[in-house]
Amino acid sequence: MIKFFNIIALINLCFVLSVSSTNEIKHQIKVLHKGISLTEPTECTLLEIQDEEGKPQEFYMDVESVVCGDQQCRIDVVRIYWDKLGRYNRLELPDNVELEKAEGEYFSSFDYNKLNIILKDEDSPLKDVYKSEIVGTVGGEGVDAMSGATILIEKSAYVQGAVWTCYSLWHWTHGETKQIIRDITGKSYSKSELQSLLQKNDYQHLAIDQLIKRKDFSEKTVDAILKAIEVSPMLLKSSLPYWEIAPNQIYLDIMQRLIFSVNTSNRLLCFNAILQTEQNLHPQFFNKLNVIIPKLTYQEIDLLLKILITEKGVTTEIIPQLLPLLNSKDFLIARRVYWFLNEQKLSKPQEHQVNEFYQKWKNKL
Repeated sequence: MIKFFNIIALINLCFVLSVSSTNEIKHQIKVLHKGISLTEPTECTLLEIQDEEGKPQEFYMDVESVVCGDQQCRIDVVRIYWDKLGRYNRLELPDNVELEKAEGEYFSSFDYNKLNIILKDEDSPLKDVYKSEIVGTVGGEGVDAMSGATILIEKSAYVQGAVWTCYSLWHWTHGETKQIIRDITGKSYSKSELQSLLQKNDYQHLAIDQLIKRKDFSEKTVDAILKAIEVSPMLLKSSLPYWEIAPNQIYLDIMQRLIFSVNTSNRLLCFNAILQTEQNLHPQFFNKLNVIIPKLTYQEIDLLLKILITEKGVTTEIIPQLLPLLNSKDFLIARRVYWFLNEQKLSKPQEHQVNEFYQKWKNKL
């Protein structure tokens, strides 16, 4: 009887496991690998592991361990895992396979730990290195025992004797596959789910990217992004492409709102974005900045004046907002505004103010 119940329990357990088991979805993708070609994409199979709700949970891809520069490296097929946000998770080797270094020496535990650290580093020195730049004839900090050539990258970026393996695996890990994974994951969320993800630190950039692609400018989404920026000001930079493609009135309202509410660093980002925008900036947009102008730093004033010239925003209303800055305690601001006003059409009283500034400070202009 006990055995019978054990069998039933085992059957039930198997049923539960089969119901809750994850699915694997194949994605045929093409990605550029800097070590293979700078122009011809490589065809790969990316596997998506879904949870019981059909959402991406993890991704993996089998790749060759090394793109060898001297044709002397042993090539193994290894498996790279990413999380659903495209971040490197781990590297797995087939049974009875060990990565090799120079002269057929296997990786040690220390080497595997270092390789794992290298692959986790999104800003590795390997990022901007081309295959032809890995080794050279002069300089560098080490010698690749495979080829005898001098390595032109710092030692922390590779396992000694395995520079090609580190280079190859890093570019598999941090190449175009990351964005493909993020797009697959992003597409699995509804608009309301993306709005909620704006409040989760790890998902905010993903949510903004997807909302840009979906061109969702609903009031709820706009408010959710503004709230996220308020909590995490560093998100403003990621949000600028979203505002740039928004309907004009939304763009004008939001940029004014941001200019009034953010700190100097982010205000500079806003001004730089406005300087390059393709949106139509009405003169009224600048006239409403009178409250904030006295509080701007020199860098902000400099950018604002460039915007006024580029966007033809110099109006009879904006001039009176700038004239008080001739009396600024920051002489750099006063001088910058003077040279700007000196090029504008002014009323007689305004000309008098500008001339008074000139007479007082002409030796410092």
